[in-house]
Amino acid sequence: MLIKAQMVPLPVTAGEKFREAIYFFNRMIETHTNVRVFPFHFSAFLSALRSVTFYLQAQYRGNAVFEAWYDKKQQEMRGDPLLRMLKEMRDEELHARPVQLQFLHGPTIPDEGIETTHLEIGATTDGAGEVRTSIKVGANEKEKEVPPIVHWVVDLPDEINILQACDSGLRRIQALLEEWNGLSKQAG
Repeated sequence: MLIKAQMVPLPVTAGEKFREAIYFFNRMIETHTNVRVFPFHFSAFLSALRSVTFYLQAQYRGNAVFEAWYDKKQQEMRGDPLLRMLKEMRDEELHARPVQLQFLHGPTIPDEGIETTHLEIGATTDGAGEVRTSIKVGANEKEKEVPPIVHWVVDLPDEINILQACDSGLRRIQALLEEWNGLSKQAG
């Protein structure tokens, strides 16, 4: 038996869009070793992060205090190389083509280190897109699978770590929201 229910429409605020960006950032962290899924979460993160300021503007349109404050903040964001890069990646992802991501990968090395004159490292992706790494220490030893280390990057002209850039972008947008929330409480 199925019972039909209707969702009560909830207002979507800039804060909700920020939580959406956090959600996709967390999915990026969880799937950073999956070459098929990580790019989907990255794309969704870029869209969600960009929409925070769209929703903020819509939410406070007509508020003179907000508009004066936001004009200054908008100029600061346009001058911020990191936020500008994330916006440009979002625009590219949404309107042109997927961002050309690259990933660096390698095996996790045991805490005690490795002493050998023979080391073989294997890396592949499985059918689901998960990066798999293995090491063989010593010519006569068995190869064993070890957890992979994976870093997603873009070359613009410097190699930029995607997770670090997204984390910094989240923190900057969070600071913007917190500043406005503090200012609006003082004005209101």
